[in-house]
Amino acid sequence: MSRVKVTNTDHSYYRAAERCGWGKKKARDMMKAAQRYGKMYGNLPEGELRNFLKSRQVGQYRRIKYYAGYIFVFASTSTRCITVYPYPKESEKVTC
Repeated sequence: MSRVKVTNTDHSYYRAAERCGWGKKKARDMMKAAQRYGKMYGNLPEGELRNFLKSRQVGQYRRIKYYAGYIFVFASTSTRCITVYPYPKESEKVTC
């Protein structure tokens, strides 16, 4: 089994603590799992989640993945996580 090396920004750890209530180790583990197992919008069935991710996939400099109820934004040229936030409920709006 190959190992996935994920380097994350300080901003991503700050946002993980603020938005998700995670400590640094939990955030690092979730970001690593999201990088490896997370789904990009093209890998999801048609529906609200797919459309949400597709609408946020703006520009060539980021990859957005969904994993375990959270949205992870990664740099497109590396495994670096830029930010994370929970997938919003219907009544909430989130901007990247």
